[in-house]
Amino acid sequence: MLLARLSVFAGGFDLAAAEAVCGSGGLDVLEVAGLLGSLVDKSLVVAEPTGAGLRYRLLETIRLFAAERLVEAGGEEAAMVAAAHCAHFLAVAEAAAPYLTGPEQGSWLARLDADQANLRRAAGYAADDPERTALVLRLGVALERYWVAGFRHQEAFGLLVPALRRPSALADPALFAAALVTASFNGCWIDIATARHLAEQAVGLARRLGDDRLLIKSLAALCDAYFWAGEPDKGRPFGQEAVERARRLGDDYLLGRSLINYLLTIDPARSGHLFAEAIACTERSGDHLMNFILHNNAGSHALDMGDIPAARAHLEAAAPAAQQIGNEDIAVSAIMGLVLRAEGDLDGARSTFEAGLRIDRRNGTSKGMAEDILYLVCLAGDAGDWDRAAALHGAAQALQDRTSIPWEEPDARRRWDSLGEARAYLGDEQLERAYAQGMALSLEKALDLALRRPGPS
Repeated sequence: MLLARLSVFAGGFDLAAAEAVCGSGGLDVLEVAGLLGSLVDKSLVVAEPTGAGLRYRLLETIRLFAAERLVEAGGEEAAMVAAAHCAHFLAVAEAAAPYLTGPEQGSWLARLDADQANLRRAAGYAADDPERTALVLRLGVALERYWVAGFRHQEAFGLLVPALRRPSALADPALFAAALVTASFNGCWIDIATARHLAEQAVGLARRLGDDRLLIKSLAALCDAYFWAGEPDKGRPFGQEAVERARRLGDDYLLGRSLINYLLTIDPARSGHLFAEAIACTERSGDHLMNFILHNNAGSHALDMGDIPAARAHLEAAAPAAQQIGNEDIAVSAIMGLVLRAEGDLDGARSTFEAGLRIDRRNGTSKGMAEDILYLVCLAGDAGDWDRAAALHGAAQALQDRTSIPWEEPDARRRWDSLGEARAYLGDEQLERAYAQGMALSLEKALDLALRRPGPS
């Protein structure tokens, strides 16, 4: 019976999970540990030591065999185990959520990473039935920071948006609004029109509820959505209101989060003191992820102002924050690649952009891939490889078009300058032909072209 029930787990699990999911309905929770040890002794379950203790897993052939036994046990048994699995991992996510914005976020993110496959299975179970809509929304709210930290924007957006469209999603207005915020922040990387609509809904609902903390998050999300839609002036008042409300609350986490979005909409020349305030907030709250993002964004602003040493200083300060949360992906900063290019280290810049492109491909982030390819376009132009640069421009635009997000400054200017140089070298007809060929490439062929080392034409 225990072996059959263990087939519900995706990937590994620990003893607490096995007891919570399997210890009911004819199997006493106190029996689970001994029975699990017996299955390990029989080589039906693999036990692996980790820093947090033992984790267990079934070999795939054993899992398939056990899943067949669970089916044979009847629909009621399988439904009970699936529901218990979802309930347990929802509890895991909600237990982790308060720690994901503070100094212990690295260890808690690692805990969730260990159960990533189980969290996805639990989400799939919850999303499968409109009666479980509240479970989907609770998972979305609990995992907001986890998804952002891991660049899992597509996963979050794809799970939440269908659930938010169900009539049953409105049963708990506060939960509905909080889930709207999560979907909006993640949707800015996927579908900007939908992301803005979700944020507008969240702001209106939070105002009616009189929930100041929820309103601050909603206003920040709407500011963010307007920025990525290419309308920072429209987003600025929402960002400013979020910042002012967070200051009145005296909440370092909310203030740092609000300032990140507000800073996107204001003139870099007058943003220095706000960056300093935001960074100080994250240092006091121990929010390493937001600290990394702020240093990265401050580095981008400094680069745009032509202050290369300041840009490098911010990016070097960001590295310890990335290490604190154990995420190697976020440490690969495209802005550092641009700094290396400005310093004349073209090989270092290329390696950085290529690493970022591979990460964004793995995460399925069209916007990130478009930016990575644009920066590789600039390097192709530096090498005089203009036919390839023109084709990559087309490939980058095709990826950007998937999101409906316009190019924001300073990338819009980089793109325009590069296209102008390509036109001067190739002429209108050759440029347009290569550009159209790039737009028509499949994703994999576009990536192959982008990762091919350029040579002079």
